[in-house]
Amino acid sequence: MNNLAITYQHIADILSFETPNSQLEKTLSQASFNWETIIKEGSKHFIIPTIYCRLKTKQLIHLLPEDLIAYFEYITSENRKRNDIVLTQVHSISELFNSEHIEHVFLKGSALLALGCFNDIAERMLGDIDILVPPNQLKKAYELLCKDGYYPSKQTLGNDFFEHKHLPRLKTELSPTRIAAVEIHRKLFVTYSTAELEHLSIFKEKKEHNNVFIPSIKHLMMHNVLNFQINDYGALYNSISFRSIYDTIILQQKYKGNKEWYKNKIFKKYFIYSSLFFNDIIIVKHRYTRVLTGFYLFKLSHIKFYKNWNKLLKLISFIPIITNRLCFFMSNSSYRKAVIKDRKRIFAHFTSILSNN
Repeated sequence: MNNLAITYQHIADILSFETPNSQLEKTLSQASFNWETIIKEGSKHFIIPTIYCRLKTKQLIHLLPEDLIAYFEYITSENRKRNDIVLTQVHSISELFNSEHIEHVFLKGSALLALGCFNDIAERMLGDIDILVPPNQLKKAYELLCKDGYYPSKQTLGNDFFEHKHLPRLKTELSPTRIAAVEIHRKLFVTYSTAELEHLSIFKEKKEHNNVFIPSIKHLMMHNVLNFQINDYGALYNSISFRSIYDTIILQQKYKGNKEWYKNKIFKKYFIYSSLFFNDIIIVKHRYTRVLTGFYLFKLSHIKFYKNWNKLLKLISFIPIITNRLCFFMSNSSYRKAVIKDRKRIFAHFTSILSNN
């Protein structure tokens, strides 16, 4: 492998629980080892603290340049402080919802923090606090947070005409105990459906950990995979997310149940691409495995082609969206007026989408 594929393998070896320390130490000791690309890709994947914590656990920090150690330590320390505050915020919201008998579960990163999945709370970077609430309690939960000092962030006109998977994002004034925005979810996906991740199934199997409700390990795993594949377009671009893979590996260590759902096509693709770099990942092979992995490695080795290919996929994926919006524009006068009024922002938004990699 060469180019980005080599960088990906190095990152995977650092994060992996299966790569022998002796092998990794030999790799990191090479004079030609490129830490710059590790930092660049690690930042893109939100795993700089994860890289540092894993190297620390493997007792290989001494192999890093001193200035890089200082950089990693600073980022990790700041993330640890942030996550401590976020976890306090999670407990505060949980207490508020429980007091008003609002059924809920925390999702994604906040759920993993609440579950205590990591040896060091700094390992996982996260943004918002995501919470799933039953449809009949959405309004109550939203208004309760608003009364508690949260307020909606500025929304685009799409929120007035189209259903999103979560209500308008809630923020709070700068506070030492509230630093994360909150998203109350009505559903986990807009364009995908599976009975396993419907409200009834999730709430039926939810778990309580230190007074915080979270989905079952199985549901956390499934949502972690599908959130990247569907919401982050991993399935569209046939790519990987190191943060998502690391979460999967951590959850996989805790899950001992049946893994029949691994055979689902969209899960297969996730595990096939992940297993290219990680021995920790269980793979379900099928006849197209070599074709898929071969093409992916080709893209990683030819970055210019990779970027142009993704631009093409992005354009293709937006054609049905634009078509539907045009039809709605023609048939709905309120939407038409709103689009005309907001035309400059919309034009700039679509231009940005089509020009970005």
